[in-house]
Amino acid sequence: MSIENQPKRYHPLHVTLHWLTALLIFMPIMSGFLVLARTPDAQEAQMLGVHKWIGIILGLVIIARIVTRFVFKRPAPADAGHPLLNLAGKAAHFLLYVAAFGMLFSGDSLDEAYGLENILAGNGTMPADLFVYPERIIHGNFSYVLIALVALHVGAALYHQFIRKDNLLARMWYGK
Repeated sequence: MSIENQPKRYHPLHVTLHWLTALLIFMPIMSGFLVLARTPDAQEAQMLGVHKWIGIILGLVIIARIVTRFVFKRPAPADAGHPLLNLAGKAAHFLLYVAAFGMLFSGDSLDEAYGLENILAGNGTMPADLFVYPERIIHGNFSYVLIALVALHVGAALYHQFIRKDNLLARMWYGK
């Protein structure tokens, strides 16, 4: 695609999915650390159900994002000012997807291991300790990786906006 045919911004649907992804990553991570860090009791098990549904919706939104990457024209890749930084940016974006899917699959594996659906249906009880399940450790570790990658992503966006002053944030917002 020639430079003159490349848009300066992402398609509005891609922008919406990007910010929805950010929100849907933030919500379960916060609930995971603030509410679900220990093994919830029976009443808090409902929060696990909400946590799971947010994850399912997040997975669907991420799949839609991947599809929109191929459906709509995109702006030229951002230039961080050095080939290694450009490569790091591409790697970080890819790893964000990997970590998000790692969270989704490890979370699903964990709730299958201790029977969340049965508990929510009233046919079981919460285990005394979720940390006995290896899936819980894996899920928690993916959360730390995802948090680090999100922090790197936000830091890179701020670097572009305020150090390079290339107005990169405008590409992932609405407008012409």
